[in-house]
Amino acid sequence: MPGYAAREGSLAMLVLRRKVGESIILDGVICVSVLAVEGERVKIGINAPPDVTILRKELLKILSGEVEVQEEAAPPQE
Repeated sequence: MPGYAAREGSLAMLVLRRKVGESIILDGVICVSVLAVEGERVKIGINAPPDVTILRKELLKILSGEVEVQEEAAPPQE
């Protein structure tokens, strides 16, 4: 079955199935490869240019929260 779009919030998500050793290409420059499947966990590899930031979603949420806390605690600049 080809990929299909699923809704997550207001964004459409393309859902694909890949086997170990298969990859997808994003924006012509980012390669996401399935390296291994270990039980319920999937190990992926990402090749991207050095200027592309790659973060796990849960880490991004944590960092965003820390930035907001730091901004609130910082004295106003004049």
